[in-house]
Amino acid sequence: MRLRLILPLVLLPLLAGCQVLPGAKPAPPAAQDSPITGGEIAVTSLDGAAAPAPVAAAPADDMALVPLLPVPDTMPQSDAPPAEAEPVAPAVFKTAAHLACEKRGGRWSVAGGGTAAFCQTPTKDAGKSCRRSTDCTGYCLNTSNTCAPVTPMLGCHDILNEQGRMLTQCIN
Repeated sequence: MRLRLILPLVLLPLLAGCQVLPGAKPAPPAAQDSPITGGEIAVTSLDGAAAPAPVAAAPADDMALVPLLPVPDTMPQSDAPPAEAEPVAPAVFKTAAHLACEKRGGRWSVAGGGTAAFCQTPTKDAGKSCRRSTDCTGYCLNTSNTCAPVTPMLGCHDILNEQGRMLTQCIN
């Protein structure tokens, strides 16, 4: 029981002595050594270059001689309209199908209010005269009797089938 009371009394002075051992944290500088009251200011470089010599701080009396300017309550108003920021295009992430479409010379299109995407590919015989769908790689258009410029063609179009008969094809 006595050992429990005596041990802290013996260890307390030993622990207090650790503050003066080599490598211990130094005591804060005295008030007269403060950079504010005229002590030295150590300047160090962040990139590890050699540090310049310490610079003596200005005496506290010189600080009182700096005039203070009033600060306006509001920012100055300009008659010029504010500059408009340039719009930033949204990032486009391309799928493997999108990239394959572009590699074939096609154009990746979105239909149905942005819910369905497909590849619209130009045809090799666009504008060529035709009388039936077998004359074209895509569709034979009834209104002009020419091969369609792209495939597939969205919307409703009158086309000629394999026998040369007109039918209406709708692709949405």
